[in-house]
Amino acid sequence: MSPVRIMTQRIGGAEAVRVAMEASSRGPISLEGSAISDPSERDTPVQSKALQRVAESRKAPPRVRKPSAHHDRCLAPTPDLDAHRARLRESFGETLSDEFVDVMMGKLVEALRPNQSDQLDEPTLNAGLALINSIQPRSELEALMAVQIVATGLSGLRFLRQSHRHMTEDFIDVYGGYALKLLRLQTELIQTLDRHRRGNRQTVEVRHVHIYPGAQGVVGIVNRAPSEGET
Repeated sequence: MSPVRIMTQRIGGAEAVRVAMEASSRGPISLEGSAISDPSERDTPVQSKALQRVAESRKAPPRVRKPSAHHDRCLAPTPDLDAHRARLRESFGETLSDEFVDVMMGKLVEALRPNQSDQLDEPTLNAGLALINSIQPRSELEALMAVQIVATGLSGLRFLRQSHRHMTEDFIDVYGGYALKLLRLQTELIQTLDRHRRGNRQTVEVRHVHIYPGAQGVVGIVNRAPSEGET
């Protein structure tokens, strides 16, 4: 019997670095103004009132200023540092600890910029903060889970993008496989957070069956009789 050769997908280190650098060169997409106005696209008074109600019912997420995409230095967007720290404590589980916020911010930055050669721009970091704020953590534990959800989700999308680099089997299998694992993990984390908030309670549905006079009913597990030809 001739030996069977197993082909292993492998991406060289230099190629992996080029993929990461190319991915970092593409930043967020900003909506730009147009010289041509379309009257049909303008907000009607009803739409404007609806948008105003949404703005009044929701509080804007916290954000930071990030002077450079090549380092981890973050600044408060306004001179009122105390108010900004209070807003961050509110978003990170209503915590009373500024140290906890600093650590969670550091973990978020580490997840979105794992290597010193990577870039993390201001819009991406603020998008991560907006996602954490939308989860509305109610404790430090939930804030930690929110950071994990954001980290796995955005990292999974990054690997998914890198799997399209050459559209070859190696890149699709390796980077696509990592993306699939991370996105599945994100879903599991969301479900875990939901179970935690519900107190790990299970819902049991009980249905009442009424048997009227002259009818027959069976309580228990009923197995069907085998048909002809079955043993």
